[in-house]
Amino acid sequence: MPVTFIGDVHGWRERLDRVVEAAVGELVFMGDLIDRGPEAPAVLDRVRSLCEGRRARCLLGNHEYTLVRSLGLPGTGFAADLRLFDAWKRSFGGQAVMTSYGVKTPEALVEALGDHLPWMVSLPWILQGAEGGRRWIAVHAGLSETPWQAQVQRLEQGWAGDDGHASHLFNKEWAQCLPEDLPADCCVVSGHTPVRHALVLANRVLCDTSGGLPDRPLSAVVWPEGRVITS
Repeated sequence: MPVTFIGDVHGWRERLDRVVEAAVGELVFMGDLIDRGPEAPAVLDRVRSLCEGRRARCLLGNHEYTLVRSLGLPGTGFAADLRLFDAWKRSFGGQAVMTSYGVKTPEALVEALGDHLPWMVSLPWILQGAEGGRRWIAVHAGLSETPWQAQVQRLEQGWAGDDGHASHLFNKEWAQCLPEDLPADCCVVSGHTPVRHALVLANRVLCDTSGGLPDRPLSAVVWPEGRVITS
């Protein structure tokens, strides 16, 4: 069965609907469902429903990471951090989420988001699969040049393996990297780093073309054929 990798949605429901309608096979969301766009509640509802209906899987993105870490939610291993929460609102586009829910405080946002918050905490940091004799590894920001198996093992631990930096969710330089020992039959897929057009190579896919901006399309890549879908 093919897989459709969907780039960073960032709160834009209509873009999401158009891409999902054209997608085939299993859907893999690359993270960053929230922030910047005006419709975070609808996006969270739709993507979570797709995941619970076994049509889709979704990675943790750095925007979800920053929100849930700043709130100090159970399962993260971090205490609440109001300075990080303020940075999320100002620098990550989190104010759009606050506005969409009609709230002004962290406590009110926790109540408004309800069980979407523990769902975000539970999102995996890495996903893997195979199709047509080829393997793929999906991580929000990609992998570094270091041995790939050690990176996979750390990412599979999720929050338990977090050193407080979460480089695999944040490091835009890794858009240009591949592990030196990556098997020839394996492709690394990521979002996070906006590109003008989706990049589709035999061993690397970059599919974030929106960056959450109002004038940019959402893109997805159907794998292994490499066909690009845009909103």
